[in-house]
Amino acid sequence: MKGFFDKVVNGLAWLAGWLMIAALLMVCLDVTMRYFFNSPIGGVLQFSEYVLLYMPFLAAAYVLREESHIRIDIVLNRLSPGKERVISMITSFLSFLVMLVLTSFGTFITLDYYSRGVPVLKYYKIPEFLVIMIIPFGCLVFGLQFARRAYNLYREYRENPWSGGKH
Repeated sequence: MKGFFDKVVNGLAWLAGWLMIAALLMVCLDVTMRYFFNSPIGGVLQFSEYVLLYMPFLAAAYVLREESHIRIDIVLNRLSPGKERVISMITSFLSFLVMLVLTSFGTFITLDYYSRGVPVLKYYKIPEFLVIMIIPFGCLVFGLQFARRAYNLYREYRENPWSGGKH
């Protein structure tokens, strides 16, 4: 499971990167077409909006796994490694619980939009659930990564509670 999940997380991060590149190129092309030919490309703004929604949900688990997220170092640097490990373990577990709540509510809303056939009323006429389905999916993957992080921190703490494991 660990190897498969890491591959999924890596793939989602790559997808976020490629979506960002696609949005960048489309916006550049749209600006060029608008400026030089007075003929903008329809739907580029809407696509860019969707990319901006999808990117954080696709890449969040990768950022957490790589420990590249924002940390409150001013507090953590004053603690012993063991206490820092315990606080990180507790906050990771609480974050896992928050992600489970967001996943469940996001899934409920996405399924509601799907069952009612709620459309997006913009350039592209697509069902709204296709836009928001990334929220519960991304929160689920992010939550699973928080659970993995909490478990790994717990294991390291159990092996050496005074130093807090590897650091």
